[in-house]
Amino acid sequence: MDISYEKVSTHIPWVMNSLYSFENISYLVSLEEIRDAFRVQQCQSKQWLLNNIVSPSINLNSKILVVGSWLGFTSYCLHKLGFINVTETDLEPKYQILSEVINNQFNNFKHYSEDVNNMNLDDYDVIICTSCEHIEDNSWFDRIKPKTKLFLQSTNLVLPDHPNTVNSAEEFSEKYPLNLSYMGTMEYHKSFFRYMIIGEK
Repeated sequence: MDISYEKVSTHIPWVMNSLYSFENISYLVSLEEIRDAFRVQQCQSKQWLLNNIVSPSINLNSKILVVGSWLGFTSYCLHKLGFINVTETDLEPKYQILSEVINNQFNNFKHYSEDVNNMNLDDYDVIICTSCEHIEDNSWFDRIKPKTKLFLQSTNLVLPDHPNTVNSAEEFSEKYPLNLSYMGTMEYHKSFFRYMIIGEK
């Protein structure tokens, strides 16, 4: 699947410019993380998500939660699409400082440095997690209320910080059962794939 990612990449200069807000940026984010966050495959994955979230069934006023928000770039892209109520969470506290600067022009934006397994998820209409492979415990998913719309991505890439990989989109959908509206696979390399499922709990 060859996904054009120009709409995502156009926002990267804003993120780079935001980094000037920090005198010593290296304590928040390394060059390796910046490289990984904005490589072609990451941008394609975000564009893949964004292409599908723009839908008559998703209201721009929807309360959205982004799980595993990392640098806050997904939230920024959602805001630029017109979504006005975006919350995110990531276990790593240092990302809160960075994300709040990147997203400082938006109202109704919140960042929590919380484990999603400990959060109340009842307030959200839409939950996005593009890093399911990083979350070992699926109890967060089990606690999501019925009728919540979910956009989930995972991968088959085995790494030390990927305790919850899957080997196919079908296996992914079995692990996170939804009333599916979309299921797809993106090939990164010959043996490395990213999967996305979209549906209602």
